[in-house]
Amino acid sequence: NYLCPVRYLLIVLTLVLLLPAAFTGYVGEPLSGHRPAPEPAWSATSWFDGSYQEAADAYVREHFGGRNALLRYQNLKNFRLFGEISARDVVAGKDGYLYERDYLRAARGTLDPPAGTFAGLGDDLREFRDTLRANGIGFLVVMAPGKGSFFPEHAPQPYADLPLDFENERKLLDILEDEKIDHLNFNAWFREIKPTHPYALFPQKGIHWTMYGQLMAMDSLLGWLANDLERPLPRVVFDSLEISAEQRGSEADIYRGMNLPGEPTGYPLAYPTWSVGHPERKQPRVLVVGDSFFRSLHVHRGFSQKFFGGGDFYYYAAQVFRGGQPHGTVQDLDLVEEIRSYDYVILLETETHYHRIGKGFPAVASREFQLRSRGKLPKDVVQAMVDRIRQDEKWLAHVRKKAEAKGEPLDSVIRREAMYFLDNR
Repeated sequence: NYLCPVRYLLIVLTLVLLLPAAFTGYVGEPLSGHRPAPEPAWSATSWFDGSYQEAADAYVREHFGGRNALLRYQNLKNFRLFGEISARDVVAGKDGYLYERDYLRAARGTLDPPAGTFAGLGDDLREFRDTLRANGIGFLVVMAPGKGSFFPEHAPQPYADLPLDFENERKLLDILEDEKIDHLNFNAWFREIKPTHPYALFPQKGIHWTMYGQLMAMDSLLGWLANDLERPLPRVVFDSLEISAEQRGSEADIYRGMNLPGEPTGYPLAYPTWSVGHPERKQPRVLVVGDSFFRSLHVHRGFSQKFFGGGDFYYYAAQVFRGGQPHGTVQDLDLVEEIRSYDYVILLETETHYHRIGKGFPAVASREFQLRSRGKLPKDVVQAMVDRIRQDEKWLAHVRKKAEAKGEPLDSVIRREAMYFLDNR
């Protein structure tokens, strides 16, 4: 009977469709960069206004059996067959190399900063340097490397046909040299040593420098600080190196952000076992304001605790990390008192941020010092002005436009606007 195979086929299809129900409660390994919808709490109000139903629908859609595994295989299908990548701004290069788009644009001179971005940067950095110097605090700008500059040979089209053009890097260097601001250009240094260095400084499927590369750079930074202080400091000691093709942790952060099944593969990397050399030496207390190129050093390596006197890290000049843990926002700090507790302030950012290095922090901090010298504004007065700006639609739109043009956090620009207004009034 020809109906028998059809019957069996229908049974198999039904079992396949019901398979997720058998794994209800286990959605699979968590997805990178995704926060699952929480289970909604029922209430009469949420039931009758429809919000409970919407939240329940979102929860059910994300919590059926095997959901995350199925999504990973869907991402793999789209990537292999159609070249579609689920992660935002990720680009597949040649030979299995992965990039974020802005790094490719920065290396080819097509990452155009907003008009006038560089115009006031020199003034802001010089004023900040002079303010710190008047308080006995050192200042250093560290230019972290970028993968687009380091691996131009694996860039995809249309970037492969464009010549290398480090325009933003040159503009920042011109400002730093003209203003005589101390700086370390790790971007140029990494490109220089790449042909002869025995170990990989950037991974194939990650965006940040390798663990080995970041520790090598930080030991060079410690050497610069020791020379500037004219006294020896604790140093990074490489006790041993394990060479492994296993792509650990942030070494494959782009790949993991794509949420594909399986473990990433890549060329062998050097994984150091390291320790603090001469921990008895006095550490300088250092504040680092920067991007994700220092975040892993502060959060996962404990670098600030081991070498920088337990100093804080201001992530994108907005979020405060203290002792490796989130600790509120920069906006909530008394910046003058905080900065006065340090021996050095370091701005550390990669090539995609050279045009806005510091995210407006130098200008905000300098303004705080100026106001303190004239008598500090009461915190409640400043907050009242911040609230006034937020409630005024036209004013808020004007400030938002400023923030977008300079690539700075809106909160920082609102606070600066409030303090500028109060100071001039």
